[in-house]
Amino acid sequence: MKIGIIGANGNVGTELCILLQNDCDVIPIVRNKIASAFLEYHGINCRLGDVANDESAKTLLDDLDIIVNATWVADRFSGSQNQTSKEINKKLIENCFKFSKKSATIVYLSTIRAFGNKVDPVTSKYFPPRYDVEKKFLDKIVQKSAKKFNKKGISFRCGHVFGNGQPNTIVLKKLLSQNKSYSLPVNPDNASNILHIVTLKDAIFKCIDKKIKSNTYSLVNNPQWSWKEVFDFYNSNSTLMFSIPQQKQTSINQKIFKLFKGKRKFMLPILYRVPKKYEPKIIKELSIRKYSSEISKINSYEQITNGNFSYVPIPGIQLPNLEKTKDSLKNYDGSVFL
Repeated sequence: MKIGIIGANGNVGTELCILLQNDCDVIPIVRNKIASAFLEYHGINCRLGDVANDESAKTLLDDLDIIVNATWVADRFSGSQNQTSKEINKKLIENCFKFSKKSATIVYLSTIRAFGNKVDPVTSKYFPPRYDVEKKFLDKIVQKSAKKFNKKGISFRCGHVFGNGQPNTIVLKKLLSQNKSYSLPVNPDNASNILHIVTLKDAIFKCIDKKIKSNTYSLVNNPQWSWKEVFDFYNSNSTLMFSIPQQKQTSINQKIFKLFKGKRKFMLPILYRVPKKYEPKIIKELSIRKYSSEISKINSYEQITNGNFSYVPIPGIQLPNLEKTKDSLKNYDGSVFL
């Protein structure tokens, strides 16, 4: 079986190629020789070319059984989307369907972020980031192209990807290898939405099954891991304390203080002119803030914060019959990234 990985020089694409090399004929597809250096060094031959170009796509894709699109094109200066990068991302997906063989399965690696406010309450419901909007748009292009070319098209809305070659995993392992105490402001039982590369690999192979139809699937560890399971798995030398964030009722006074926090040029004139009867409340609020700040400085626990702590469990359709992630990790060899 031949599996082509477009964007094989990215973090996810590279580790995926390393994992797949002993189970199939994995063919990384990158745009230039520099991008192929790491994989070629480890004995994996790459194909060079631009899938967004029709002539190049014809020769790159026509013999592949599965094509995994793990790339994401953005404006090189802003790191965001413009009309040109949007059109390239769309073209990459369409060419995967147009120039692959009739029996090919096309897999697009989308993201949990495509759910926007449904999983991340911090994200605006009405003005989500461009990245979130574009990923949702590209998921629709996959399904539209699958119908047009009568081929299987799978979008995986991947959770937060972990593996020895992923930057977030490298940072976490380094932190937890130190003999330190850490405070984690999250409920340990909350769903983490973590996706290990081994489960992504398993999901790609499962797509071959005729029972799996073209669709957009949510993909996280099987079964879903809690935050406690994640940190316990990677903790090698640290003391961890989970502190469940308390939902507090915010008074009018607190809202006013939050509004003016750090804005002394606005706050000082207001304090000077405020009626005397309000002084005790203001002094009380200021003292609480000051003492809380000082207490936090003597806390022996260093806090680990993570924007993903606020996410709710990923919704959507789950891919059936995946192997248990913990079982797959027993045979996982990510030493090449160490």
